[in-house]
Amino acid sequence: MRRRQEPPEEPPVQRQAEEPPVERQPERPLRRRPLRRGGEAGAAAVGAVGAGVLTLARLVMALACLIALLIALAIVLRDVDANPHNTIVEGLHEGANFFAGAFTGLIHFSGHPKRAITVDWGIALIAYLLVGGLLAGLIARVGRGGVRFERRHRALPTH
Repeated sequence: MRRRQEPPEEPPVQRQAEEPPVERQPERPLRRRPLRRGGEAGAAAVGAVGAGVLTLARLVMALACLIALLIALAIVLRDVDANPHNTIVEGLHEGANFFAGAFTGLIHFSGHPKRAITVDWGIALIAYLLVGGLLAGLIARVGRGGVRFERRHRALPTH
């Protein structure tokens, strides 16, 4: 029978005397570097306004999408003969009529009033999406111009 070989004992580690702690000077609070050029502050302001204008463009497109969704839901509920006396259905139809009422009577199908409303409100839905997209694009173009101006006129960092 073989005996297990035990690892050799390691010599005890001698601890060196710890060095006394180095006295550190208290850290000074970071000071902001003053703006060297007045244009740097102006460029930053234009960039901030540009970012806000981009947010406005997103809100315009979101609003157009929500209106289009309301109209689409009203079209679907009318086409599936949902109960018009139900509070939710009635509210959706009133809301859609508020936004798409001007388009009602645009197209006339004899003997098919439901089809006429579907086509009229479908045209309104497409019109809201197109106009909302165009407005959002124009607004975003202005905002992107401000952000590009800020990037071009920002001072180079100095270290």
